[in-house]
Amino acid sequence: MSRAKENSIATVAVRRTVHTGAIGHSVSRIAGQGLIGIGFVSGMPNTVYTGVKGAAVATSPLVIAVPAGHRDPLLLDMAAATIALGRIRRARASGTPLPEGAAATADGTPTTDPAEAVMPLPLGGAKGSGMSLAFELITSVLVGAPIFSAFHSDGPQGRKHRQNALLVAIDPAAFGDPDTFVASVDTTLDTLKRLPPAEAADGVFYPGERSAATAVARGASGIAVAPKVWQQLTAAAAEAGVTVPDVI
Repeated sequence: MSRAKENSIATVAVRRTVHTGAIGHSVSRIAGQGLIGIGFVSGMPNTVYTGVKGAAVATSPLVIAVPAGHRDPLLLDMAAATIALGRIRRARASGTPLPEGAAATADGTPTTDPAEAVMPLPLGGAKGSGMSLAFELITSVLVGAPIFSAFHSDGPQGRKHRQNALLVAIDPAAFGDPDTFVASVDTTLDTLKRLPPAEAADGVFYPGERSAATAVARGASGIAVAPKVWQQLTAAAAEAGVTVPDVI
């Protein structure tokens, strides 16, 4: 962030990590400094590539955070897959059917059964799988740490779990008055909020708006955890000798 403020733009690549974590948090911190944050992630193949049988490419998250004035920053936090792997696990834990066209079995056959689903399907078919391949090139190949080609090779280390990421910070001041930019962001978001909602919609929201409200609510009242997940957490805590917090 300090380099972006000095040079108008800055980027950093992170390679061979175990897990990138919630990269949306990273770009949110960038937006919190009045900068535009962009993040890309590549990882182990765990979703379908259009026309290929079985897992071929990664779910590959993409995040964009844009600072605003009187509103919370816009935070687009998505992936090249239709749903996250975590959602499949939660559906399996609760026995809830998955949406049509969201997940697949090990050989890539679409399924709504959470017990059979092992990976998500690419977002928009060929568009999502193409995004994942592009992210592999700019996060992995660019820094000499390819994942895709190694995974699909005969090399013994090819399937060792790892991830790469690329973060970009852009200073709006390089394009004009930053206060004017933030005010224009507010105007854009305010305009969106004033648009008439569709009949079945519960409102018009911009990316990250509801997440920000949820964060505030959970900070005040706690986080709801499914019973089966809580059992798993308490079992893991007991094994690790960690004291479990009180449940409200």
